[in-house]
Amino acid sequence: MNQVYDNLEIIVCDDCRTDEIRDIFDELVPASSNLARYVRNPLRLGFQGNLLKCLEESRGEYIKFLCDDDRLFPYFIANQASVLDAHEDVSLVVGRRHLVDIDDYVLPPRLENVGLVPYDAVFKGEDMLAIFERTPRNYLGGFSAALMRRVDVLEYLPSIAQSGQGFLALLDFALFICLLRRGNLAALHTIQNVERQHPGRFSSQPDTIQKATTEWGWLNEMLKARSGEQAPAQGWVRFLPLRKALEQPREWDEVGLYGIMASRQGVMHSRVGSKSETYAELYTEWLSCRQFTAPQRKLIEQRIGQWAWQPRIVPLVIDPFGDAEGLDITLRSIAEQDYAADSVVVLTNAEVDDAQVLRFSLQPDWARQLNEVLPLLENADWVYLLRAGDRLTQPSLLVLAERIAQHESLLCVYSDEGALVDGKSSEPIFKPDFNLDLMRAYPYVGRTLAFQRRNLLDAGGFDPVHGELAPHDFIWRLVEGVGPQAIEHIAEVQVESTLTFAQWLSLPQVIEHNESVVSAHLSRIGREHVIHHDQLPLLNRIEYRHAASPLVSVIITTRDQLAALERCVESLLSNTTYLHYEVLIVDNASESADTRAWFAAMSELGSDKLRIYSLTEPGSEA
Repeated sequence: MNQVYDNLEIIVCDDCRTDEIRDIFDELVPASSNLARYVRNPLRLGFQGNLLKCLEESRGEYIKFLCDDDRLFPYFIANQASVLDAHEDVSLVVGRRHLVDIDDYVLPPRLENVGLVPYDAVFKGEDMLAIFERTPRNYLGGFSAALMRRVDVLEYLPSIAQSGQGFLALLDFALFICLLRRGNLAALHTIQNVERQHPGRFSSQPDTIQKATTEWGWLNEMLKARSGEQAPAQGWVRFLPLRKALEQPREWDEVGLYGIMASRQGVMHSRVGSKSETYAELYTEWLSCRQFTAPQRKLIEQRIGQWAWQPRIVPLVIDPFGDAEGLDITLRSIAEQDYAADSVVVLTNAEVDDAQVLRFSLQPDWARQLNEVLPLLENADWVYLLRAGDRLTQPSLLVLAERIAQHESLLCVYSDEGALVDGKSSEPIFKPDFNLDLMRAYPYVGRTLAFQRRNLLDAGGFDPVHGELAPHDFIWRLVEGVGPQAIEHIAEVQVESTLTFAQWLSLPQVIEHNESVVSAHLSRIGREHVIHHDQLPLLNRIEYRHAASPLVSVIITTRDQLAALERCVESLLSNTTYLHYEVLIVDNASESADTRAWFAAMSELGSDKLRIYSLTEPGSEA
């Protein structure tokens, strides 16, 4: 409905037995619209029959079959139609597409949607058929990606889409092959549509998959039986950029498409997620690549021996809800670490049946209790704050220890993190390195924080007044006393939590303390401020108050760029809320009469906000 192409006819052929599609149509299409028509099949026709019904109902010169899981970008049909209008020898126009999963996450590119060459191009149809004979694989996309001439589709589709004996699983590709026997292929390189991948789609149904095996054999026979001009060489295709396709005589270039695709296939197979059909599959595969292989694990001891020292790390696990299952997840992940924890401390009111764990009954004020526990951990170099339900990745403590050993000045470390939803890894949070302004807005570093124990003790520990954000208050004290270089970010998913990052940020105690923690920090460094909350109560918008209002000079250099200069000056004068400023325009010897007249008019205004300085000879901006 949002296509920019005006002369458009939309036909919805409903093959369902329910009213769901009709209801969607009525909701989206105004009753007075002549753009779209709804057709209800009296009897179910199936995929092949429904396509033929759509073709029968259509009146357009060009045809696009849009599958109901897919989406078109606004200019797609217009771009494709313009190619068919201009090039009579082109019988098929395809565009590249994004593949997305059922939740609209874009999946990594794969051979089917990477494109042929990196620009819009026309390819000889016979040469493409030779490529498909050698590599039986659809590089072109499905029906949604293609625009075809109706007269051609009428000639071929009824014969190859016969119910019960025609093509079904590979019907789109079979039709494309027929069209390329008649004309050339135009392939648009820009992403033009979105194709949804999900387990319930037509191509994933068991019957369709079974039929595909047989139909590939039919296609192979079709390709072998083709006639026409031969390709310039085996695996090579004649093509030319679309922008040159109207030049006469045509000067075809040649590309070794078979070799290119074979090379791309090797690259794709080495990439994470090239076969994933969901973001969950992609993320799981990506996480598995972050674990050490068996040969790599054999080298861990050797790697540790090369460190300047081996920090002793003690996880401090807080269990505020007596979550026995969550506590078991956390303790088990600590026990399976590639780098062993020196010891483990748990603050909980539940029983812990593990002789290696030092258990303390959880007190209401856990920040104050941690201050009491820290002096008892005499052997610990660092402590790592965790909650019951946090699952450390297997190399987590190893990565943390190596970072500590390599950077002696570190006093606090945070990392990327993920969520555990029904026991599965999801919702990764990839954080930036330490950023003062972002941290002042909200505690983006999260709650799984590691601190150097001795420094934490010497600084007086956590301030219990800040409750849930007491560790973040301590981070600010580190920044104030030592500098932001003492805060390190590990760009790896080190921990996955049943209490997700978003859920933690939404806790009332986090929202309650975020403003006071940041306000205390700004007050300690002597910055007058007012904190505002706009749409989200968690986020701090800080208005810094200054005792003085220094004059700000905005210097603009220009030469014969009047339109750009006017936009720049207008935006400054209309949008700047700070009052004590001036705009100095340096005219670098403009020659345009309009520009010089504008400078003269501005000079006559006598404004204290705007001054013009004109040079008689052009020079460098410096």
